[in-house]
Amino acid sequence: MSTDGVEWLEDSAFDEFGYCVTFARGLSAVELLRRMGCDTTNTAGKTPTDANHWIEDVADEFGHRAVADKESVIRAGEANGWAFAVEDAGIRGIDHDVLAVVSTATVAMSTFRNVNALTQFLYVESGKVVCAFESAQVRDGTDPDRLVPYLTRAGLLLPDGDEPDLGIGERQRLVQRMMHTEFGATLPREDVENGELLAAMY
Repeated sequence: MSTDGVEWLEDSAFDEFGYCVTFARGLSAVELLRRMGCDTTNTAGKTPTDANHWIEDVADEFGHRAVADKESVIRAGEANGWAFAVEDAGIRGIDHDVLAVVSTATVAMSTFRNVNALTQFLYVESGKVVCAFESAQVRDGTDPDRLVPYLTRAGLLLPDGDEPDLGIGERQRLVQRMMHTEFGATLPREDVENGELLAAMY
């Protein structure tokens, strides 16, 4: 069982160029990739560096037509009953249509940050965005108040419902800590940062 949590993302190389990490409960890594629209007929184990060069490498070897319809690569794995998908500077995991498919008959969550310090958290069940926010005080979704107890325990909301004065990095850490402590989601750091994870193109 991995106890690395999620908040280490804010202290990693992923923070420099942005990241999007999506979790789906009870799925396999390959099924999560499939639901995110990846070509799962062609998967391979890839480190972050290898994944970032994969499309270019295939184009060099087989010609650009071989990857003409491909935009990027997602790496995926499994830990603590969740599948996770890691996008380096990607946004697919915060696309509501993508998450509707990912969360079919299950629960999905995403944490996102880009180079401009824009952030997003989404909690989705069975195709419906239950709660989504950049600021925990300004929430959207079909039941945006459902996570209020979790947000309060995490320190993202004060007991009166106001939001504490948090920097972006601190807020992201608290969101990601909540994902771990309240829902059990975790990212095995060594595997994600340096190891090979199952990768596929979309």
